[in-house]
Amino acid sequence: MRPALFSLLTIAVLGACSGPRVDVVAETAAVQARSQGIAAAEAAQDTEAALAYWAEDAIAQGAGSPQGQGHEAIRALYSRLFGAGQLKEFEGITSHLEVSQAGDLAYEYGVNRFVLAGTDGDLLDIGKYLAIWKKIDGEWYVAALSFTSDAPAPVSVQSN
Repeated sequence: MRPALFSLLTIAVLGACSGPRVDVVAETAAVQARSQGIAAAEAAQDTEAALAYWAEDAIAQGAGSPQGQGHEAIRALYSRLFGAGQLKEFEGITSHLEVSQAGDLAYEYGVNRFVLAGTDGDLLDIGKYLAIWKKIDGEWYVAALSFTSDAPAPVSVQSN
């Protein structure tokens, strides 16, 4: 009887310590949906819609820009990108997305593609990004984003 009682207590203690189970597949799908949402808002150059995907204290490290923290700094970054009329097209393509086993953090990396209006024609800039997602009050938000170019300067877009 004692070995059975010990086994039962061990199982109960281990079960209590393991915490709630996280459905990583469902959380991955939720982050993917949020990622697609922010990419659509950015492609539409909709600052307010894009800001809805950012944590209040998020950090953005844009190429050629100082680090910004918080919604006002990120709004300023979007204003520089969208407001000058230079950005003609934007696309972010996820290469990899991974959610932590705890289900509260995720990271995503991929490729970004910008078409900019230049004085002598359109310019193409292709680079990469790394986004950290954090689950806050049951919803996924960008906690940090860094993006850079793969080239020293955008290249001319050749028309066919």
